[in-house]
Amino acid sequence: MDESHTMHSHPFTERLTKRAREALSVTGLPSWGSAHALWRLTFVGGAIAATTIAHFVTPVEVFVLHNIFQRLYYVPIFAAAYWFGLPGAMAASIVSAASYLPHIVLDWGAMEGAHDEYLQAQYAELVMFQVVAFIAGQLARSEHRLRETQQRTSRELAGAYQKLRESFEHLKRADKLSSLGELSAGIAHEIKNPLASIKGSLEILASEFPLQHPKREFVDIMEKELEQLNRIVTEFLDFARTPRPVKALCDLRELASSVRVLCSQEAARHSVDLSVAAPATLPEVNVDASQVQQALLNVVLNGIQAMPKGGRLGVNLACSNGGIQMEIRDEGPGVRRDDRTRIFDPFFTTKARGTGLGLPIARKLIRAQGGDIRLLEESGQQGAAFVIDLPAGR
Repeated sequence: MDESHTMHSHPFTERLTKRAREALSVTGLPSWGSAHALWRLTFVGGAIAATTIAHFVTPVEVFVLHNIFQRLYYVPIFAAAYWFGLPGAMAASIVSAASYLPHIVLDWGAMEGAHDEYLQAQYAELVMFQVVAFIAGQLARSEHRLRETQQRTSRELAGAYQKLRESFEHLKRADKLSSLGELSAGIAHEIKNPLASIKGSLEILASEFPLQHPKREFVDIMEKELEQLNRIVTEFLDFARTPRPVKALCDLRELASSVRVLCSQEAARHSVDLSVAAPATLPEVNVDASQVQQALLNVVLNGIQAMPKGGRLGVNLACSNGGIQMEIRDEGPGVRRDDRTRIFDPFFTTKARGTGLGLPIARKLIRAQGGDIRLLEESGQQGAAFVIDLPAGR
C-alpha cells in the first residue's frame, strides 16, 4: 500500500503545482512570492495527499471510514475554488480524481466479492469531483468578479468624493475671492477721485520747485509713488470689472507689434531684447482688440520684469487647430513647480510690490474672447512660456 502511494504522490504534486501556477496567473491572486498563496497551495495539496494516504492505510473492510474519506476530497476542491477560482478548482478535482483512482483499481477492484454497482459508484464519484469543481469554480469566479466590481466602485466613489470636496473648496475660495474683489473694487473706486486731486496738486507743487532745487527729489518720489498707487487701483478695478468685448476682425500681427512699441521703453530699461515673429499670412481673429492687447501687454510686462539682468523675450504667432496661437517666452528664472497651479489665482504674486492681478486679468480678458491662456510646462527649458489661444474669425 505505501509503495503504491509513493509512486503516485510525485506526479500528483507536479500537476497540482502546474495547475496552481496557472490559477494564480489567471485569477490575479498573489504571486508565488506571497506567503498566503504558498500556504493555501500547501493546504490544498496536503489535504488531497492526507486523504489519499488515509484511503491506502485503512483496511478496505471499514466501509464507513472510506465513505468519509471519499467526501473529504471535496474540502480541498472547495478551498481551491475559493482561493484560486475555476482553474484552481479544476486542478484540485483532477488531482483528487487521479489520487483516488489507484485506490479504486488496486484495492476495491482486486477485492474478492466486490460488487460491480459499488465500483461503478466509485467511478461516478470521480466524475462528481469535476462537476462540483466546475460549479464551485464558477461561483467563486462570480464572487471574485463581484468583489472586484465593488472595490472598483468604492475607489471610483472615493475619487468622486475627493473631487467633490476639491470642487466645494474651490467654490468657497471663489466666493471669498469674489467678495474680496467686490470690496476691493469699491475701495479702489473711492480712492480714484482723491488720487486725481492729489495728482493735480502735485503738478502745481512741482512747478514751484525747479529741477535744481534741493527739495525737487521729494516731489519726484511722490510722483513715482502716486503713479504706483494709481496703477494698483486701476488693476483692482480692471479685475473687478466684467469684460464685455466688442468684437471685430483683428490682425494679431499689428496688435503684437503695437504691444512691442508700448513695452519698448520698459524693455530697454531692463536690457531686454523684445521681438515679435509672425508668418507672412495669418488669418484674422474676431476679438475685442483692446482687451486682447491689454492681456498680451500684461503677460509681456511680466516677462520683462522677470529679467532684471536682461535677456530675450519673444512673441511668436502661429496658426494652430483652426485658430491663432501666441507664445510669449522669456529667459527669466521661470515658474517654480509649486507655483504653477497658482499663478492665475487673484492676488498671488512673487514680486515684492506686485498685486498678483496681471495674469488673472489677462486670463479673464482672453476667456471673454472665447480663447484661453496657459503656462507651458516644459522640462529643461530656461525661463517661462505662456500660450494664448484665440479662435479664428468667422
